[in-house]
Parts: sequence; structure tokens; C-alpha cells
Amino acid sequence: MMKKYTLTALSLMAASGLAWATGGAASFQELDSHRDGQITLDEAKKSPEVKAKFTQADANKDGKLDAAEFSALEVKPMESSPKEIK
Repeated sequence: MMKKYTLTALSLMAASGLAWATGGAASFQELDSHRDGQITLDEAKKSPEVKAKFTQADANKDGKLDAAEFSALEVKPMESSPKEIK
């Protein structure tokens, strides 16, 4: 069972790296300088985008972002309002 969770976490980390690599933003691996599978607020300070949304992304409020929380953060599109046509 633990292997399944580890594999899932690694898959999410890989996907997050690929998704942000094309956008120029920091990847999970780049921010996780302690290599413990979590990003602390101190580590998140390397990316203004992640730092700005850290508290919102920390779903379980443990003060760290795991791979799933980080992935959820990066796939949230910016909402745009429809333009009024005159």
C-alpha cells in the first residue's frame, strides 16, 4: 500500500515539474531543496508565484506543500471575466 502512495506522489511530482517547466515557473523538485517530498514556506520563497499562493494551497494546513497540493496549485487557471461587447 505504501508503494502505491509513493508511486502516486512521485508521479505527481514528475507531472508538476513538466507542467511548470514549460511556463517558466519553478518545479516541485527545484523548490524542494531539502529533498523530503514537501515544500516549506521558506523553500517556497524561491518562487514569488508559489509564495503568494502558499497558504491557499496548503489544504491540510500543516505548513508544507506536498506533491498533490503543489499540483493542485499549478493547475488552477486564472479566472477571466467575459469581455463586454458593445
